[in-house]
Amino acid sequence: MANADAWEHWARMRGMRFFPAWEAMTGAFRGGGLHLGGRRAVTMGWSGSYAGLPCLGFRATAGSDPAGHLHVVALRVPGVRFPWLSVEVADFTQHGPGMPIEQDFDLAWRVSSAHPRFARDMLNEAMRNLLNSSAADFSEIWFEHDAILLSARGDVAPEHVDRYLDLLRRMVDVIDSRVLDAIRPRPYQRALAPYQSAPAPALRALSPRPVVRAGQTWQEWAGLRGWLYYPNAREIVERFNQGPVPEGRFAHGFVGRFGELPCFGWQWISGPESGTKIRQVLCVRRPGLQMHPVRLTVDDALLSELVGSGDIEVGDPTFDARWRVTSSDAEAARRQLGPAVWRFFTAPTTPTFSQLWLEREVAAVVIDTAVGREYVDGYLRFLHDVVGAVAHNSGQ
Repeated sequence: MANADAWEHWARMRGMRFFPAWEAMTGAFRGGGLHLGGRRAVTMGWSGSYAGLPCLGFRATAGSDPAGHLHVVALRVPGVRFPWLSVEVADFTQHGPGMPIEQDFDLAWRVSSAHPRFARDMLNEAMRNLLNSSAADFSEIWFEHDAILLSARGDVAPEHVDRYLDLLRRMVDVIDSRVLDAIRPRPYQRALAPYQSAPAPALRALSPRPVVRAGQTWQEWAGLRGWLYYPNAREIVERFNQGPVPEGRFAHGFVGRFGELPCFGWQWISGPESGTKIRQVLCVRRPGLQMHPVRLTVDDALLSELVGSGDIEVGDPTFDARWRVTSSDAEAARRQLGPAVWRFFTAPTTPTFSQLWLEREVAAVVIDTAVGREYVDGYLRFLHDVVGAVAHNSGQ
């Protein structure tokens, strides 16, 4: 890999801003393999414009991903909100077949999306020809927020980025204008396009989060964000007063705002009679939202096969195979967990947790371990996305 001086020279020559470290970009995107490896630090980045559109790029460390670090290059299309779409270089030793698009294209690329019609509209003949003729020395191209992004592993030289930016710009040029118009949010107008519900009103522009330092306490972490901290979190739990909140001790409580919504959380410490165990509870609240009580837990395939599940199915095979849904009203649960919602539970970026429940204004997760402060934002972002999708789905 070229050294930092070479990257800085490359950026300066193109009138771009160079960042020796870009902490604010950590966690901004979740696709392209960034979700693998846990906490990846962004050690270098750049931003500017390319052919009239904003662009950016960065290098993310490996974290615990044995495949190593990632280079990410992105081109933004301001004013649109892309549904999730991933186009990976086909590797049938690691992945099963993807969504079928076209016979020859499917041999070279693996496509995944929660919205088949959007994927097929986006990957029109011109787009397929463009990708098939490209030098696929990268891992994945994906669509997230208002950006088209490309990730590449291993050594990436600055001159490679010029070619990646050119490919992404040409991809924008061959997108059908009707597709772009369909994914352009319109205030106070209900979506009409068949895949418009995909870009749920999820987490938008977030203020950069303070970096978690080694040895930092929960109180210091909350204080740097301007959040309230409670050494004894019982009052938070009692005010929450919904969902399966068991007995025990509740510590390291916090209350604040994440993006545009209130958030709170605590550590639940079970009693010594059952063996002391620390679990993390994280919650996001959307005032005014009315959700029917629904609980999701990770399904046990063997138990389901031997005993049966008796749970509620929403109609998506991937979701139903992975999650158990319980509720007192099956039809209300299915309406609440529509495609705009369950897609967040089948994406490769879904964080790990033991259960999630939705009730009234609050979405909450329980993680069967104490969560490091550096991982909290990922869970809060996920919950923010989920309640945004529920509100969008119900018109609230």
